[in-house]
Amino acid sequence: MESPDLGDLIILLRDAYGVPVLTADSCQQPLAAPGVEVKSLLDGTVACTPSSPTQSCVIPVDPATCAVVVGYETYTQEVDFGRTSVVRSPASVLDSQMEDVLVNLSTADCTTLDPAGRLVNSTVTDGVVTSAEIDSPLQNLAIYRQLMLSGYLGAASAPITFPNPLLAAARALGAASDKEGKVDMDMVVYLNQILGLTDETVTPYLPKKCIQVKEEVKGVVQMVQKCFLDYGAFSYSRSTNFGSLPSPAYIPASGPMEGYFEYLGVVDAIPTFGIFTAQILSVVPELVANPGLSATNIGGFASASDDTRAVIEFMHSWPVPGEYPTPLTCAASGETHYDVSISSDSGLQVPVRMVSGTEGREFTLTVANAGPDAATGTVVVTAKDANGNSIPTFPRTYSFTNLLAGNSQSWTEDFTISYATTITWTATAQAEFDVLLSNNTVIETTRVTGKGGGQSASNP
Repeated sequence: MESPDLGDLIILLRDAYGVPVLTADSCQQPLAAPGVEVKSLLDGTVACTPSSPTQSCVIPVDPATCAVVVGYETYTQEVDFGRTSVVRSPASVLDSQMEDVLVNLSTADCTTLDPAGRLVNSTVTDGVVTSAEIDSPLQNLAIYRQLMLSGYLGAASAPITFPNPLLAAARALGAASDKEGKVDMDMVVYLNQILGLTDETVTPYLPKKCIQVKEEVKGVVQMVQKCFLDYGAFSYSRSTNFGSLPSPAYIPASGPMEGYFEYLGVVDAIPTFGIFTAQILSVVPELVANPGLSATNIGGFASASDDTRAVIEFMHSWPVPGEYPTPLTCAASGETHYDVSISSDSGLQVPVRMVSGTEGREFTLTVANAGPDAATGTVVVTAKDANGNSIPTFPRTYSFTNLLAGNSQSWTEDFTISYATTITWTATAQAEFDVLLSNNTVIETTRVTGKGGGQSASNP
C-alpha cells in the first residue's frame, strides 16, 4: 500500500479518542493554530475568536466537497512529523529494523531503561560494560508498530514482553520523534494510519473505533470508512512514570535512587560547569511545570510520548561529557548466543538458467554470524524439480564450527541435472543458540531447458 503524502495531513478537531468531530454534512473540521483569530473573507471582520490562547477556531469547509473554503487554506496546520517522517519507508525496511532490535535485545547481557524510558542494551566484555540506547527513529517506529500490533516484541512462541506494553509503545514513539518537536494527538493518529494499524484487514493490539466520513476520492466525493485505535483503557501518570526511571536505578553510584538522573549543569556565572544529580521531574523544563500530570486515552498516550521526547532533548542538551557518566551495572550472563543468517541477496547463488545434460554447474552457499559469540551448526541445501522430486545428490549438508562473530563461511560445489525442469533451491541454517530464525532460510530457482531450448513433457 502506498503511504500518504505527509504534507497533506492537517490538524483536525477531534474528540477524546482522537476521532474527528464531523460537521452535520459528515465533513472533517480543520483547526487554526491556538489563539489565532479566523477572519471573514467578505469584509475582513473576525469570524472566530478563540476562547483562550490555548483554544483553536474551526476553519470553514464546503459542505458539498468537505474541502477547505477557498481563501481559508492559510489557516490550516500541517502536522510536523520531523524524524518520524521515515515512517514512509517500505514495510520491509521496518521489518529489517525490527530484526536488528530483536537481535540486540536477545544478545545483550542486560536490557534496561534510561531516564527517558528508552531501551538500553549492555554487553560485558572482559569485565567492561558497553551500553547503547535504541535511538534510531526507524528502530523505535518498528518497536511501536510491533507493540501496537501484538502487545509484545518477537515471535508469539518466544515473546519479549513488557509490564505495560502501551507505555512501552508510547516511549518508543517519543524516542523516534524530533528532540525539539512535539508529539500530539494528530501525529499519533496519522502515524497509525500510515503504519497500516487501522486498516480493515489488520487486527491490532487495541480495538478500533470506525466512522463514516465524506471526502473526495480520486475526484469523486463519497462516504468512506475511517478507523482509529481506541486508547480508552490507557492512563498515564507523569510522577509514576518518571518516579520509576531509569530502571533499574543506578544513580548516584553510591546509593542509587529511583527517579534520579545526572546531567551537566552551570555552577556559576563564569560559567563553570559541573555534574549534577537530581530528580528527573525537578529539572526537565517541560515536566517541572506540572510534575503530577495525569491523563487518559490518546491524549495521555501522546503526553507520555512527548515526555519521553522532552527528557531525551534535555539529556542531549546537557550531556555528561567523556567518560564521566555513571556506568550502568551489568553482569555477564554467561550464556552463548549469536545471530546466524543466510543473506537473501547473496547467501545462495545459483544459475538463473542452464541447459540439461551439460557438464556440471556451480552453486555457492554462504552463512554469516553476527555474534556476539562464535557459532557452530549446519546448513542444509535441498534442490527439487517441478514435480517435487529431489535432483541427484541432494539434499546436502554443510557444517560450520566456531564461526567467529562478524565472519562468514562459504562453500562452492558442482551439480548436474539431465532433464528440463525448474529447480527450487532451499538453504536453511540451524544452530543451537541462534537468537533469530527469520533470516535463516533462503529460496532460489533455476530454469533448466533441454538442449533444444524446450522443456520435457514430464517436467513442465
